[in-house]
Amino acid sequence: MDRKGRLPSDHSGVYASSMLCGHLPPQPLTSVLNACIDIACQLLSSGQNLVRRPCRMRHQMNTTAGRHVLSARIGQPARAFLARRFSRAHTRRVLVYYNVSRISWSQIFPFVFYGAELAHQYDAEFRFVPVDALLKGDRVRERAADIILVQPWFTTHTDVLDVALDRLATAHPKAQISFLDSYAHNDLRLGCTVDPYITHYLKKSLFRDSHLYFKEFKGDTNLLDYYGRLYGLEYAPVNWNVPDTILPKLRLSPNFLTAPHFIDDLSKKAMPRREGRSLDVSVRLGGQDAHGAYAAMRRHANGLMTKIEGITRSPPNIVPFKAYMAEMRAARLCFSPFGFGELCWRDIEAMISGTVMIKPDMSHLETLPNLYEPGVTYLPVRWDFADLEEVIRGALADEDRCRDIAKTAYDRMAHYIREACFVSDMSSLFS
Repeated sequence: MDRKGRLPSDHSGVYASSMLCGHLPPQPLTSVLNACIDIACQLLSSGQNLVRRPCRMRHQMNTTAGRHVLSARIGQPARAFLARRFSRAHTRRVLVYYNVSRISWSQIFPFVFYGAELAHQYDAEFRFVPVDALLKGDRVRERAADIILVQPWFTTHTDVLDVALDRLATAHPKAQISFLDSYAHNDLRLGCTVDPYITHYLKKSLFRDSHLYFKEFKGDTNLLDYYGRLYGLEYAPVNWNVPDTILPKLRLSPNFLTAPHFIDDLSKKAMPRREGRSLDVSVRLGGQDAHGAYAAMRRHANGLMTKIEGITRSPPNIVPFKAYMAEMRAARLCFSPFGFGELCWRDIEAMISGTVMIKPDMSHLETLPNLYEPGVTYLPVRWDFADLEEVIRGALADEDRCRDIAKTAYDRMAHYIREACFVSDMSSLFS
């Protein structure tokens, strides 16, 4: 950066942050951010609203960068901008080490999107750094961070993670470290490794019955255990050796509805109308050609759907995402079986489209917000799909009920986003 904090605009420029270095090619986002910085500097020099307007401008710049973090074309300058050095504007400094992936970023983006509200509520400033630098053993420089959030992927070797957390805790002895779990499965497979270092463990869903964290499931998840038994597939028992000391540290974070494209729609759009929908059930189930219980479950679910007579359903061809979402908005119902975990992108894609979701019973989990209230926000079916046809036919015969369910689900998501409920939900991080 230059003295005004602008990003370099040519190939020779190198951005040096405390944890991230790299060449920044000329990209449109760089020009946008530099223009924002110039405007903020002009406001400061003119003496107009010296407190408010520059803060608003910084927030807009952060949000713009946050929407482009995963872009193959302009992701690098966006990530570099979010990793810039802390300012002296706030008393709390929050350093976030995140995994660069679509799934993981949906858990991180609300910290960017609600940055202004978090700054106001907790006097906190955030910086975001890809976690790979930490895991690869790059030097951990002092950033005087008060709070550190760490989000590796679940395949990270426990020895690597242990060493990284130890180095991080040593470099920041006064900081509060918390762990972000964006994984599909509900177990705490990294809990034994991270527990000695962390204050909180944030996860997108939690077992209502905490005893399930200590149960040996056949296979590495509760879903593999159930569907393996259902389809006669043998899996060895897995014990994750979860320490009971981690239970008081567990906290919920939102699921996929805080991904950038969902937040943008829920912030300002009304639920799509249900009148005139031409498709009875949206059902597109990938993974049927894979192996194991997951594939067997998907084949079983798809086979049952094809046997239901007298209804219209999605054609079997693969379509681009835009066409898929157009189809979802034309559907009255959406069948969303489990994936590798219970929570799926499809759940939010259905609800945001005003489409009633049919899904295996979710009563064993807590989520934030609660989008899985049976008969209120979705229609549950048995895990073995024995009542799938009955539930579908009952829903298609009662449009008034479906309209109420779709509206409740959409309104619950929209309320969470528009009222910035995330800000208060994260209060434990700042206590």
